[in-house]
Amino acid sequence: MAGVKDQVIKRLDAMNDEVIQLVSNFIQIESTNPKYPGTDYDDTVGGEGDASRYAAELFKDAGAEIDIFSTEPGRDNAVGVISGKGGGRSLILNGHVDVVPVGNAEDWSNGKPWSGNVAEGKVWGRGTTDQKSGVIAQSMAAAALHREGVKLNGDLILESVVGEEVMDHEAGVSATIARGYTADAAIVTEPTGPPEPLSIVPTSPGLLWFSVTARGKGAHSSVRDETFRAGGRGEDVAVDAIEKGLLIYNGLRKLEDEWGITKVHDLFKPGHFVIHPGVISGGPHGVLVPFIISQFCTIEYAAWFPPDEDVEDIKREIGGYIQAIADTDPWLSKNPPEIDWKLHWPSFSVDQDHEIVATVSAAHRHANGADPRVGGGGIAGFCAVCDATFFNQAGIPAVVYGPGDIVQAHTVDEWCNTDEIVAAAKTYALAAIDWCGTDQA
Repeated sequence: MAGVKDQVIKRLDAMNDEVIQLVSNFIQIESTNPKYPGTDYDDTVGGEGDASRYAAELFKDAGAEIDIFSTEPGRDNAVGVISGKGGGRSLILNGHVDVVPVGNAEDWSNGKPWSGNVAEGKVWGRGTTDQKSGVIAQSMAAAALHREGVKLNGDLILESVVGEEVMDHEAGVSATIARGYTADAAIVTEPTGPPEPLSIVPTSPGLLWFSVTARGKGAHSSVRDETFRAGGRGEDVAVDAIEKGLLIYNGLRKLEDEWGITKVHDLFKPGHFVIHPGVISGGPHGVLVPFIISQFCTIEYAAWFPPDEDVEDIKREIGGYIQAIADTDPWLSKNPPEIDWKLHWPSFSVDQDHEIVATVSAAHRHANGADPRVGGGGIAGFCAVCDATFFNQAGIPAVVYGPGDIVQAHTVDEWCNTDEIVAAAKTYALAAIDWCGTDQA
């Protein structure tokens, strides 16, 4: 099938400008996830649906039968099915259209987070990396097959889903599965750099979101000296909750350093697994002024741990460490910190020898191996988490492969290299030919 594959590659080379323009257009659709913490749902909902309907038109142009549906108004998923001739395996290409909030628009270049500007070999704007470039790449892969008249034996299913950014998979990817869209394998088109561009990812870490709250004892801030100076009356007067929170922070920082040695996996670089203190809040109850000794301190953590470790073991390890910290402090030993386990995003793992891994790897080498602008194609662990988890939980072996670098995700002035977008489309098209099969030479 080298002949038909090379025709598809040439077709996508000719479609380069079209692909990049579609990404630019797609970025200009504001599709912030309305359930992202701190987001006003009523003011935000609807953008995801607009983006999915845009993707649906591209799926339709690629020859797909379209199904647009939602579990919540305004939060539409789009699925396009390109039915095979029969006798081949089915494949899902899946991406999400929801993005994280832009933050302060003034921090973005020209104050335009939704610009979709194309410059310096990059497309700029919220969602370029995470992960609208991948959605366009999968759409254009199918379009190239359609324009070249390639008829697959197995079904090719294109998906644009909502909810990924907050693990709202019941509204997104899991809703597609419940609706009957299953396949013999799936490729999730999330960005898979680093460690290198366009890595093939058969596994992800586990993610655990938890908070730790230390309680204090309030008093007028002018008596702070009583709380820590020699001869002071200590906790009989007041206890600064922020200082107790920092005691916990420093202790967990030491555990995080230990994890750099004890938490290892052959597909992740040394030291990847961390305990990230993402949000710290504290002060007196009711009013955040510095005139009252703080009464609470809460630290929100994201713990990233190896895919082969059980989350309950991780909870016991972290909880035991926090308890050991508290036992060293007279106040905390009597007023233990409160731990709230908020969310667990499970890891996924596909055997590195699985045929879908080999298929994507071979497709990348054929399509892009000789292109020095692209590189990549190695086997690596996924830095973050994504919807591949829920495919694998449903018995659909799924890997991740897509344009962009996770370092750019969620950042101000987010961007994606244009070369990677077209390169990914080539890989998706060739992987579909190999996986689904075709009788064409």
